[in-house]
Amino acid sequence: MASEMQDLISELSRMQIEQFFLDAAPLTQDECDQMAREIIGGPVRPSAVQGATSYTVVPVDLAAALVVQFRAPEYAFDLELLDNVKQAYGVFVPQHKYSGNLGNLIVYTMENVGGVSAYLARNQLRAHRGRLLNTTLQDFASFFASAWHNTPPSIPTPSRQELYELYRSELQLLRRGLPKQFGRLLNRLIEGLPGLFAGDWPMVPNHTDLLENNIHVNPETGSIAGICDWKDTEIGPFGTSIEGLESLLGERTTTGWRWVSHQADLRRGFWQAFAEAMGPTSSDVPERIDNARLVGIFRKHGFEWVSAESRAPVRAGSSGFRYLEAVTLGLGDTS
Repeated sequence: MASEMQDLISELSRMQIEQFFLDAAPLTQDECDQMAREIIGGPVRPSAVQGATSYTVVPVDLAAALVVQFRAPEYAFDLELLDNVKQAYGVFVPQHKYSGNLGNLIVYTMENVGGVSAYLARNQLRAHRGRLLNTTLQDFASFFASAWHNTPPSIPTPSRQELYELYRSELQLLRRGLPKQFGRLLNRLIEGLPGLFAGDWPMVPNHTDLLENNIHVNPETGSIAGICDWKDTEIGPFGTSIEGLESLLGERTTTGWRWVSHQADLRRGFWQAFAEAMGPTSSDVPERIDNARLVGIFRKHGFEWVSAESRAPVRAGSSGFRYLEAVTLGLGDTS
C-alpha cells in the first residue's frame, strides 16, 4: 500500500514537473536546479510532492535549512499576506522569502519543514489504533487554535458584509440544489451565519487546501513538522478551515468515503485538545465553531465544476455527494 501511494505521488509529480517546464520554456529544469544548488550550497533534488503551479527543490541533505521554489509571475506569492500567516500559525508555517528571478520565473526560499507528507505516512500514522495519528491530531488542534490567539489585528481583511453576502448566497444555492435531507442543516447554518461575521468573531488567514499532501509529519512520532502550500490563503471567519480535519480521519474511495479505524475516538481527542488550546471562551463559541466548520465543508465540497467558469451543487450519487453526506449528515454535531 505504501509503495502504491509513493508510485502515485511520484508519477503525479513527474507530470507536474514536465508541464511546468513546458510552460516555462526555454528555461530548463537543469537551470533551476543549478540556481537552487547555489542558494542552498549543496546537492539538491526535486521534492517528492510537487504542485500544479510551481517547481520545488529540496536539499539532498535533509538537515539543510532551505527549500527553493520557482513560480511564474501569475502565481507569485503575496509575501505580506504570508508574513501574517506566519504570525498567525507560528512554527507550523515556513518563512517565505523572495530570492530573485531566473528568466521569467520568480524564485523563493522557504524554511525546510522536513518530515514527509501525511499521505505518504498513512500506514505509520494509522497503525496501532492510530497512536501516531492521535499525536498528529493534537498538533492539528493547536495549529487551528493558534489563529484565534495570534492573527495580527492589522491583517488586511475584506468587507465582512460583502463576505457574509457571498457565503449566504452560496449556502442558499446549495439549499435549493441539494436533496431535501440537507435542508435542515443548511437552514441552521444560514440562520447562524451572521455570528461568523459579527465584530467579535476573528477574521483569520485560512488554508484552503488542507489535504494530506500539504501536512508534513514526522513519521516516527506523528508530530506535525509543518503545513505547506499557502499560495491560495483566504481571509475569512475563524473555524472554516477546520473542514480539513476530515482529510486525516478518512479517505476518498471510488465509491465515496471511508473512515479510518477508531475515527470517533480520534475525533474526540482532537476536540478535547482543541478546547484546551483555545482556553476559556464564551458559551456560544463551540456552536459558532461547529457552524464555521460545516460552512467550510459545504463551501469547499458542496459544489462541482460544470464548466471552466461555473459551479453547481454536487449531483446526488456522485462520489463528491457521498463524501459531503458522510462528513455532514453522517456525523451530526461533533464538536
